[in-house]
Amino acid sequence: MAFAEVLDQKVPKKILCGALRKNFLASTYLFYGDQGTGKWAMALELAKAINCEKGQREACDACSSCLKIDKMIHPDVKMIFPVPSVKSKEKDSKEIERYKKLKQEEPYTIVRFDRKVNIPVEYIRTLQREIHLKPFEGKRKVIIIAEAEKMHNSSANSLLKILEEPPLDVNVILTSNDVNKLLPTVVSRCQQIRFGKIPTSIIEEKLMEAYHIDKEKASYYANICNGSYGKALDFLRGEKENLRRDTVDLLGVATHGKTSQIIQMVNQMLNRWDRNSILEMFEFLVSISRDIYMVQEGSYRLINSDMASDVVKLSEKFERQNKVEHVFRMADQIRFDCQIRNASQKLGLLSLCLKIKELSNREAIIP
Repeated sequence: MAFAEVLDQKVPKKILCGALRKNFLASTYLFYGDQGTGKWAMALELAKAINCEKGQREACDACSSCLKIDKMIHPDVKMIFPVPSVKSKEKDSKEIERYKKLKQEEPYTIVRFDRKVNIPVEYIRTLQREIHLKPFEGKRKVIIIAEAEKMHNSSANSLLKILEEPPLDVNVILTSNDVNKLLPTVVSRCQQIRFGKIPTSIIEEKLMEAYHIDKEKASYYANICNGSYGKALDFLRGEKENLRRDTVDLLGVATHGKTSQIIQMVNQMLNRWDRNSILEMFEFLVSISRDIYMVQEGSYRLINSDMASDVVKLSEKFERQNKVEHVFRMADQIRFDCQIRNASQKLGLLSLCLKIKELSNREAIIP
């Protein structure tokens, strides 16, 4: 079975295995879905399967071609990554090498930057010039563009010129965490394959197998990562604990503080965390709201089990479950609006916190 290293994703595997078996691959694929669900891992595996020297329509993971693609040094597999907006060839090179190193060590790693990133138009224009060259040593050329939503319109329009008439011996694979940010004209020229959330049981098993942690910890990380193995790794490495702690602190201020304190706290969060982190903060707000509801039900099977004492204190501020349900629904809706409709994160956080302040008042009534 090809793509054995990709966790779950039965539908994408079925589509791609069928296309490989029938020798009927699309010229351009768009792998889209949440961060850390296997889009990059699948892109690499597809590139290996296309160029594997065994010729059996699946990667053998042992031939020269497969090994080179794993090391990201195959001359016919070009990889394009987002880089920080500061124009510097030296800095770009360092960031690209960092990206490659992290992805080579663990394909599910979510690579983060300390500033805004994009895919420069120069990268796509270089690709335009090189794409018509014949493969150097592989059967076909494969172009992988990671996080394609980071392209500016100029980059996307340059890519369109490639996608309109791609060479016969080239396959292009785009990955995207947010397909709604891609130009519709780019999306329309791709065969779209959606990557869903990975089941908790699979993430738990993989964490125990790969990182030799006990079942309790693996279960905790698997439950809190919302179907993303990449995010589970973030928790395992301690990279998300500060964000989750800030989320609980924000809830505390919303239930106990004055309006001026809430505004101050929201501004601090926006200064401390980037856009993607704030979106994850909304996910934490949803999971903590769910835990508060469970406590009120008399159950202590919590997602955030290590924060049980904080959850209990917060539950005391909402004497009725319908208030918690309202917070849950509102947090989820604002997360959706910010992610899909590009709504203001500041207004979203403020409106949610002020509503929580209102609902934590015992006299507040939900219609």
